[in-house]
Amino acid sequence: MAYLGDTSQILVDTTDVFTTHQKFATADDVVKWARDVGDANKVGIIITRSDKKNGIRGRNDKLIFGCDKGGKYDSSESSTTSTSKKCNCPFKIRAAPSTDGSGWKVQVIHGVHNHGLPDQYHGHPRKARLTADENKRVQDLTKRKVAPRHIVLDLKDQNPESVVDATLVYRKRHMMQIQERGSRTELQHLLQLLDDAKYVSWNRRKDDGSDVLSDIFWAHPDSIKLLNLFPIVLVMDCTYKTNKYRQPLLEIAGITSTNMTFAVGFAYMESEKTNNYHWALGKLKQLITKQDIFPRVILTDREFALMNAIKDIFPHTTNMLCTWHIIKNVNARCTVQIPKDMKQKVKNLWRDVVESPNEVEYQQRLNAFQQACVNSSNFVEYVNNTWLAPHKEQFVEAWTNRVMHLGNTTTNRVESAHWRLKKMLEHSKGDLCKCLEGMNDNIRLEVDKIKKSFQKSFYYTEKTH
Repeated sequence: MAYLGDTSQILVDTTDVFTTHQKFATADDVVKWARDVGDANKVGIIITRSDKKNGIRGRNDKLIFGCDKGGKYDSSESSTTSTSKKCNCPFKIRAAPSTDGSGWKVQVIHGVHNHGLPDQYHGHPRKARLTADENKRVQDLTKRKVAPRHIVLDLKDQNPESVVDATLVYRKRHMMQIQERGSRTELQHLLQLLDDAKYVSWNRRKDDGSDVLSDIFWAHPDSIKLLNLFPIVLVMDCTYKTNKYRQPLLEIAGITSTNMTFAVGFAYMESEKTNNYHWALGKLKQLITKQDIFPRVILTDREFALMNAIKDIFPHTTNMLCTWHIIKNVNARCTVQIPKDMKQKVKNLWRDVVESPNEVEYQQRLNAFQQACVNSSNFVEYVNNTWLAPHKEQFVEAWTNRVMHLGNTTTNRVESAHWRLKKMLEHSKGDLCKCLEGMNDNIRLEVDKIKKSFQKSFYYTEKTH
């Protein structure tokens, strides 16, 4: 292989490396040899013509190989600026069966390239493909939620000469998804996945008579068992950025006797209106097998549509509000409206009000809080009208301690569940099938931990010192 010509144009002669007197048994052997030689010399070999003998005069078995930079790019069909690797490279090899029947022979018709050859394999059309072993490795790591960049690093650890990049991994993952789904639509595939995993699910369409999905609710069979064993306290909250449709996700969590959190059910809703919450909570109620069993406490944020739906669907359940969010909101308003030298004192007094153990103590602490804010009437008005007057029975300990909430006064459990789910999903551009996979994986891990906690509570007794 040699570089020829003047400096105005690079010419590379590869005649010597493709010249061979070897005879090949089949056409496939010729193709493999040509591509292997091309790979060794960083030449992209393609088949430009393939003929088979079919009895027509002049039609005989023949293969014509060329460089992947051969031919011209037709830019007439596009008005946009683009690039092409084609530069009308004249390189050509001809392969045909020898007349004596000893096998296929190779003849170099034109061994010169009108372009330089790369000094590395990165971007090479064949070397950058995944091998059979790499394909299997990508499939295994994808199922384990390994990020593409980490898959690339793993492949390079296995083979330091690998030139695979993240683009190929993404392409392989996309092909895996297409092969798994087949001809089914996304919704059909989702329902099939739910059925295969024995989920209990419901869905409904929009009221306009279309086939567009409005709401969908599903619950894992293990979650249903845990719900009926531990229905006392439920925590509910909506989260976002879990799917490409931007639908809010209502996640419902429960608490076991070993103080472990478990997912009860999930509902993707068209919007956060009372009607949507009514439907989702109605399906949740159907999961409870005994009519006389109902949640004692449901913890939420101050989401009026959800609170109204809880009042209608679970009229005998106490709807407590998250004290963490309430204290945070009041403290944020305090930072703006209270003088700097009084801010910390007012924040401490507000926490004392929330933690009042009885009504008498509550009134005394409230008086102290209002006295400290005597010069900030707008702040006192906000606290009274937004929180205390309408909702004090739902978050002040003097009232919440009258119900069995098992020490749960915040929605932190379901907030943590949101975080675990989003960590499993990796990004917010997936479809509902990807969301289900992430939820299912989280539930499997949760159930294993819960079973372990049950075994631990059976064999060990807690001791205080």
